[in-house]
Amino acid sequence: MVEQRNAERIGVVGMGYVGLPLAVAFGQQNHVVGFDINEQRIADLTRGVDETHEADVEKFSRADIEFTTDPALLASCSAIVVAVPTPVDPAKHPDLGPVIAASRAVGRVLQPGTVVVFASTVYPGVTEDVCRPILEEESGLKLGEFALGYSPERINPGDREHTLETVVKVVSGHDSATLGRVAALYRQIITAGVHEAPNIKTAEAAKVIENIQR
Repeated sequence: MVEQRNAERIGVVGMGYVGLPLAVAFGQQNHVVGFDINEQRIADLTRGVDETHEADVEKFSRADIEFTTDPALLASCSAIVVAVPTPVDPAKHPDLGPVIAASRAVGRVLQPGTVVVFASTVYPGVTEDVCRPILEEESGLKLGEFALGYSPERINPGDREHTLETVVKVVSGHDSATLGRVAALYRQIITAGVHEAPNIKTAEAAKVIENIQR
């Protein structure tokens, strides 16, 4: 059983239009490690420049975020949110390359007790059947020694009315303790509240259905 902590030190993997607003929101009350492999993106963010214009400018300026291209800094985080893109290839098949690469990077620094929450849009089963084995292989840990969750991004780029904080967050975990931990994590920043899905695959399916509706 993974021990639940009262105060998480948060890492966010992927500083795009999903990851940066998350990091900024968490950074209002937590120290956050913001990781991305794009050196120019990290250099811009360190200077306070966000080319996506998705993060609230005032909140961005006061957020406690340590931007980095060094995944080793994620080792000190007790909660890591993976918010990398999931594009489609020319044949319209989902490209899991970024999610797999992020899973490998996180797995190499994963510590016992850490919860890893995926936010990327994926089909049901990816978090548990694709990402979990990679995390276990790279870390040498087994699920239960670390925790696994899924909470899909619901940001509509450019929408200033329905922002991260004002849209109900769907959360899930590999067991009930993790579900409670992930829900508590997001309740810190989501004023609209959270919806606790019964399992990870249901949360993944909810995101797919939402994208179809959009």
